[in-house]
Amino acid sequence: MPGGFNPTWQDRVIALLKSSRPPGWTFGPILYGIGVIHSRNLPRTLGDLFRAVVQIGSLSIPLCIIVFGINDVYDYESDLLNPRKSENSLEGTILQPVYHQDVRRAAWASTALILGIFALTGRKQTFLATLGLVFLGWQYSAPPLRLKEVPVIDSISNGLMVLLASFIGFTSRGGSIADAPRSGYLMALVCAGVHALGAAVDIDADLQAGQRTIATFLGARASACIAAAFYATAVAIEDLRTIFGVYVLGGFFITAAAAVNVSWVHRSFQVVVYWTVIMAMIWFGARGKEILSKLMKRD
Repeated sequence: MPGGFNPTWQDRVIALLKSSRPPGWTFGPILYGIGVIHSRNLPRTLGDLFRAVVQIGSLSIPLCIIVFGINDVYDYESDLLNPRKSENSLEGTILQPVYHQDVRRAAWASTALILGIFALTGRKQTFLATLGLVFLGWQYSAPPLRLKEVPVIDSISNGLMVLLASFIGFTSRGGSIADAPRSGYLMALVCAGVHALGAAVDIDADLQAGQRTIATFLGARASACIAAAFYATAVAIEDLRTIFGVYVLGGFFITAAAAVNVSWVHRSFQVVVYWTVIMAMIWFGARGKEILSKLMKRD
């Protein structure tokens, strides 16, 4: 970007939205929704529905500004070396320094908004899970912890964020974290594996930038093997006749392909992300049909 460039407010808004990764805006709401459905206590009153909508909204763009926007700020140097990243890439943008302060301010505002909403509308367990999620969202990329440069912990922290997002939905409807379903933990496990696979994709850029990740520490093939092993663990535990069972089985074959042939890592990463989104939509469709059927029988 040429020196002396003075972006307009429209430029700043566009850069902020790009850094929040629009394809990721649905991730928090999807995980929240999964938790709510597992609680078996759906919102029925207008007050409950309004509370759920507000909470879901805060886990969309505001959370993504923290998780992805702050990542773009602190990964600027390595992003310049990463062929997956460009100013218009769906897999991540290169956030020019002129926009870094804008994103930091928006992330702090988003933090206040999210915590304020859940302090006012959430139960104690829900607020604590939200606090943990926001904390990890910041500390994955930002100092002092910068968990993304602590090998193995980088992938574990991503799995924990998935787990906490589903806990938020589950506990918001009266569930206890102690009673959370097994599938939530398995989803966190396989998402930690997906992160390890993504780190393998970025290994060359991270090595050039001097960053330590699970992939630069263990190698690309070992990271792909970890992803496949996490899916294999879920396959061994989950009932394969369920939608989630089909998902983890498919995920195992996709990640195992990258473990066998490391040159397929990037393609496998893309496919497993799309596979995750598609199967989540199928799961929601099936649960929605089941819920609607029960409501019709009551009438």
